[in-house]
Amino acid sequence: MDYLLHILVMVTLFVILATSFNLLIGFSGLFALSHAAFFGIGAYVTAILATKYGVAFPLTLFASVGFTAIIGMLVALPALRIGGDYLVIVTLALQVIVITVILNWNSVTGGTDGIRGIPHIAIFGSNLDSAAKMLPLSALVSAISVWIAWRLAHSPFGRSLRAMRENEAATQAVGKDVVAMKVQVFAFSAGLAAVAGSLFAHYISFVSAESFPFDLTIYMLAMVILGGTGNLAGSVLGAVLLVALPELLKFVALPPDVADKLRNVLYGLTLILILRARPQGLLPERASASAAAGETVPLAAVPIGLAPGTAGQVSITGRTLSKSFGGIAAVRNFDIELRRGEIVGLIGPNGAGKTTAFNLLTGFLKPDNGGVNFGSRLLTRLKPHQIVRAGVARSFQDLKLFRNMTALENVLVALPRQSGENLLYAYFAPWKVAREEKENIGKALAILRFVKLGEKAGERAGNLAYAEQKLLVIARLLATGAEVLLFDEPLSGLDPNTLEEIFPVVRELARQGKTICIIEHNLDVIRGLCNRVVFLDEGTKIAEGTPDALIHDPQLAARYFK
Repeated sequence: MDYLLHILVMVTLFVILATSFNLLIGFSGLFALSHAAFFGIGAYVTAILATKYGVAFPLTLFASVGFTAIIGMLVALPALRIGGDYLVIVTLALQVIVITVILNWNSVTGGTDGIRGIPHIAIFGSNLDSAAKMLPLSALVSAISVWIAWRLAHSPFGRSLRAMRENEAATQAVGKDVVAMKVQVFAFSAGLAAVAGSLFAHYISFVSAESFPFDLTIYMLAMVILGGTGNLAGSVLGAVLLVALPELLKFVALPPDVADKLRNVLYGLTLILILRARPQGLLPERASASAAAGETVPLAAVPIGLAPGTAGQVSITGRTLSKSFGGIAAVRNFDIELRRGEIVGLIGPNGAGKTTAFNLLTGFLKPDNGGVNFGSRLLTRLKPHQIVRAGVARSFQDLKLFRNMTALENVLVALPRQSGENLLYAYFAPWKVAREEKENIGKALAILRFVKLGEKAGERAGNLAYAEQKLLVIARLLATGAEVLLFDEPLSGLDPNTLEEIFPVVRELARQGKTICIIEHNLDVIRGLCNRVVFLDEGTKIAEGTPDALIHDPQLAARYFK
């Protein structure tokens, strides 16, 4: 019975670890392999404080969480600029560093001998010195940890994390600070892993480097993948199965001399069969319930509201913008002026520098020379998400939709100033977040109706027809509330009938005061929508005027079709 209770205690600890790991791997798309290190740091901080300084639980727990969260934030710093294989290498390096420090800092960590005699947790004078006594506390702390992770994952902040997982550039383009998001999710994930580490140290009463090998991170990763990435219930199920399965296999009658090896084979085969049948995990990520909830939410007005101003007023100005890549000048001394209520076309042959110009206007590239002003505000030194918040937003030529999120979520994530993106509000003012979320769903549904996608709110963006995806790009850009909307080939590849359906949407945005600039190769679109056209070639503005004047200029036509 004691052994069974011990297994249950270990299940609760691994539930915490798998759940916290899923925040990084499943929800944020940050493939970091340092979770065993976070687990170990939490355990060692508790062991050192309890044995050397006499600090008691729960202070050891709080100290472990705080210290490990800080380490997690430091690990996030290289993750701000790198990802994929490079992030794996950096986090593996952390694992090596932590184990090396543990083994060699003898005076503090005990070196290869570890730290023994860690006092058990005492509550109301009772020592939790057995599995039977420890299980209620570990189960309670595990449940609280899962709730903390669930609250983060299902808040507007968690929605932004999933958008970042899908595409970082697109997340910045809707005004989200991916740097702050990475730092926060690393801190939360590391801190929750430290919770398990602290409980483990008090429960086992001994820690050493051998308790936290790299293999342990792979074990946790298997729990997340088996249960289902992006689903916390899956993490709980994965932890239960992978901790309990080896014990259950001990009841299988096997020849004594090969029993252990055969059990390992059966263990591996069982996992392979499960993942073969359910490659997405036992409990795959589920679509948000926002679309269903939206059916009972009254529609709000489409948030087109602008600051006071008049049609024709200059919104954004780019002066003498230049950008070179090596010896190639992509943009040279480029001037552009966009006004309210106007639709401006930016045309030119392939490679003319049109997208580079957009990147310079929106902060995705920093100009070598020149500057960008939005009204009286200089934008040149701002980051892309800050420029969106200032009032200038852009789309991308390759759409960059959040394909695994619903159409409604694509729009919801772009709405600015959501209190639920602040974790203090998410945890300590949930009623405010819930009320605002209901209002935001109404706004998002109204925007989708505005672009004729109201009936597609619950459809995954990747499942929409191509023309519907183009409309969703417009909806997402509109949701940012930006005054200046820069569209990179928003209507390319669409048939004439579809164009006739989309034109009124774009014209209505301009009529209501938006400033719109469109990169487009389809001259019928330019002629049908634009008030003014800027012709760019070889990074230089060649001409500017009405669509008809530029389209019928033989010299420009020769350049365009060269």
